[in-house]
Amino acid sequence: MQRNEEDTTSQGSAGGGVPASSGVAAATTEAEGDEMAVVAAEEEEQMMVSVETEEHIQRILVAIDNYTRQVRSRALCNNPAVVVLMHSYLHACVQVSEMLDAGRALFKDLAADFEERLCTVHKERVERWEEEIRELRARDAANEQTRALLHNAQLHLLHTVRD
Repeated sequence: MQRNEEDTTSQGSAGGGVPASSGVAAATTEAEGDEMAVVAAEEEEQMMVSVETEEHIQRILVAIDNYTRQVRSRALCNNPAVVVLMHSYLHACVQVSEMLDAGRALFKDLAADFEERLCTVHKERVERWEEEIRELRARDAANEQTRALLHNAQLHLLHTVRD
């Protein structure tokens, strides 16, 4: 049925439709060109995004293009509200993409900060344990010296008492 409508409009007034060379068709073509120029300008303004995001955006743009063709084939494209709605949808998709990229960047920054802090905490804890080990060794060495001194004193006392 869609094909028949296109055939009748391209046949001129004999098919009951609007002639393909009329001013309405020319205005529609100019409006399409303006829309495409706006979409292209917005895409150029978009920051560099990941490959996955770019592929997702391209799928959305293809879906929008397909939807736009369906709408236009049903003669709804003459309604400015539909055109504005489609433009708003595309703009919202770009904004969502930008927010996702910002979220990814924030998450990467937070993960890097967390990893850095975790390494710092680990290093501080190991340094404290190493300091405790040094103190224990020093205390043990002092205890050994004291034990040896006491042992020598005990032996001296035993020899003194025997003599």
